[in-house]
Amino acid sequence: MSRILVSIVLCLLLVGCKQDRAYTYQSDGNECCIKLEIVNDSTWEVQHLIGDSLTDVWTLRDSVYQFDCGDLTGDGMPEILVGVIKATRYRPEQDKRLFIFHLYKGRKIRPLWLGSRMGLPLIDFKVERDSIPAMVHTWERDTDGTTLERIYRQQGFGLKFVSEMSNK
Repeated sequence: MSRILVSIVLCLLLVGCKQDRAYTYQSDGNECCIKLEIVNDSTWEVQHLIGDSLTDVWTLRDSVYQFDCGDLTGDGMPEILVGVIKATRYRPEQDKRLFIFHLYKGRKIRPLWLGSRMGLPLIDFKVERDSIPAMVHTWERDTDGTTLERIYRQQGFGLKFVSEMSNK
């Protein structure tokens, strides 16, 4: 239990020190930005700006450990990936989860997938933007404690497993 708390605190400290919590992109000739802002120790906001205008805010009341963006659906608009630490209805233990949001009509932040769990317990993730649609690269903890690298793509509701690179 104490190892989990130490991991959570370490993740919060790392995110708190990160300078890169913004993703910029172009849409219809406008400079757009998706930002992750901390409000207080238990509240975060995902903000969407077009030019200097704030178009929408999504409030998260969970600890955030990771943030990334990329076009997972191939529609030309970025999806927003936020890693949170929380319990869920079917997984009552505090653990890392992955939330994916999309920009409805290019303006409003709406949930695309609020994942309760990946195939294995999640360690970290990032968006691989070198293809369209972009892929989600994860690091997950196997039952024997080893780390597995996995690639997923967005498909309908949630993520579909594509491949695995084992570190065993």
